[in-house]
Amino acid sequence: MDLSIEGAGEARSVVKAFHTFLNSPGLVPEQCYRRNKVSYLLVCYVNNIIGLFLSKNYEVIPVFIARAAKHMADNPASSGSVAYYAVAEKYLAHMSFFVSSFTSVPREEIDMHIPAELLARGKQEPPLPPPSLAGELDA
Repeated sequence: MDLSIEGAGEARSVVKAFHTFLNSPGLVPEQCYRRNKVSYLLVCYVNNIIGLFLSKNYEVIPVFIARAAKHMADNPASSGSVAYYAVAEKYLAHMSFFVSSFTSVPREEIDMHIPAELLARGKQEPPLPPPSLAGELDA
């Protein structure tokens, strides 16, 4: 990743903001860490993206963006997962923007894996903190 590219630092800051909230207790679907729950796979895909980003292994991120997007399309949000799905969808869009704009991942790989509608959404605004974290961040 080249932070000298205009907008790269800002885009990375937005990614970090998403990472702050994606596993917070006030956001993740209830019991999402149980393998027999529908949301388990989505949470795992998102967490794989986070790990790949943190280790600068950008090449594999498009694969997990595709898996997460397909999972969300095949398994619509339930009442307990609406907030997580909303943040995850914005995260996938922003990560798609980030990978396509600021990494050396080949365009063919990006186009082969990442859904065009996610790429078209471009950069996203950082998420608002979930209610359970709002007070902790002020402290």
